[in-house]
Amino acid sequence: HGLEAGRYRLLQELGAVDGDRRITRLGRQMAQLPVDPRLARVLVEAGRSGCMDEALVIVSFLSIQDPRERRSDKTAAADEQHAQFANERSDFITVLNLWQASREPASGGNRLLRRWCRGNFLSFLRMREWADLRDQLAEVSRGLAPQRATAPAASMTVLHQTLLSGFLGGIGVLDEA
Repeated sequence: HGLEAGRYRLLQELGAVDGDRRITRLGRQMAQLPVDPRLARVLVEAGRSGCMDEALVIVSFLSIQDPRERRSDKTAAADEQHAQFANERSDFITVLNLWQASREPASGGNRLLRRWCRGNFLSFLRMREWADLRDQLAEVSRGLAPQRATAPAASMTVLHQTLLSGFLGGIGVLDEA
């Protein structure tokens, strides 16, 4: 019973249900998305804030096992390869950098992507899973964002604010008293 109460608290915090435990309009939108409710909330917000492309990449990444491999016998080499994608200010930007870097090899077919993954200490199967899930989420979330010929890249501030919409309970306040 405590688990069920916890789920309702989460759904209420996300705005998916109201105080009477009735599903809201936002909750109906979230229910259409086959991901954790927190991540569904992020995608709904991304439709509103104009950063759907970036949110799809990040949400799909957070829904799979991390594709970065770090074998114990090659940790230094793996760290060096993974560093090329790193952004010291944001792990989310690191994810976007990795995604962007993978697009050219992915467009060249499985053989090229497999070779690129091996050279960058990435799991080919997880990278494919990431791309497949991103495409699936793009399809089911199509109605959440206004249709544009080409969407401009979202500002990093807007993207980070959008990501926070799904994790409001994890935000703390510094008490300097």
